Amino acid sequence: MAGPKDATAAALFRLSVPCDLRRVRGAVQQTRRFLTEQDCADKEIMDCELALTEACNNAVEYASPQARSQPFLVETTCSPCEIEMRITDQTPGFEWPQTPNLPGPESEHGRGLYLIRTLMEHSEYIRGTSSNVLVLRKRRCI
Repeated sequence: MAGPKDATAAALFRLSVPCDLRRVRGAVQQTRRFLTEQDCADKEIMDCELALTEACNNAVEYASPQARSQPFLVETTCSPCEIEMRITDQTPGFEWPQTPNLPGPESEHGRGLYLIRTLMEHSEYIRGTSSNVLVLRKRRCI
């Protein structure tokens, strides 16, 4: 749900996404529309879109069989100065590397965290006992 467009207020978009890779694209497209409505620059939107796609794919791919019956949550807040995305999942979680390295060209996995860290000014992974939150922040070019 989008909030009012105001020069000082932050708008919030919240989306519950079924834990299914086929549903990630639609969730990312809806988030893109929200950012467009908030007058975000094209580069900001593209960076957020790619980072969110990687984050959502990870939330699905690493979910346990029991967690696949539960949706994950995508919350996007957009203020005049910053975009923040929070992805809350029901996975067992993982160790967030201090400095993710780009894997070799033959590797089929491992690029997502590198892309997320490269595209966002801030990324933080909060691992919990029953859920985890990935917090991504991007400064706006306003």
